[in-house]
Amino acid sequence: QSQQQPTIPDMSPNDRKFMDKLVELMEQNMDNGDLVVDDLVRELAVSRSVFFKKLKTLTGLAPIEFIKEIRIKRATQLIETGEFNMTQISYMVRINDPRYFSKCFKAQVGMTPTEYKEKIGR
Repeated sequence: QSQQQPTIPDMSPNDRKFMDKLVELMEQNMDNGDLVVDDLVRELAVSRSVFFKKLKTLTGLAPIEFIKEIRIKRATQLIETGEFNMTQISYMVRINDPRYFSKCFKAQVGMTPTEYKEKIGR
């Protein structure tokens, strides 16, 4: 079972478009450690309160949590390639403290990045 896609409830075409655009923005900005919620709000051309409310409704997450979730999902993809060590991956997804990266990863995936790597046999 793959964990690549956030579980998103059934949504209207407009909400789907919003989420697709948001995920696309996140992927384009994966290496931008300075990415903040206001950047996403500006790119999506919605007010801050609309953004917060819509994201919470659609994902159950606050913006900071959502950004972290997308970064961790990207990290799982990078681990699966077998090409990088954990420190490189933590910097590639811009969680620049490897211990914090490991903690965030474990909270989301249920195991440390190293355990995940061993589990998938990389």
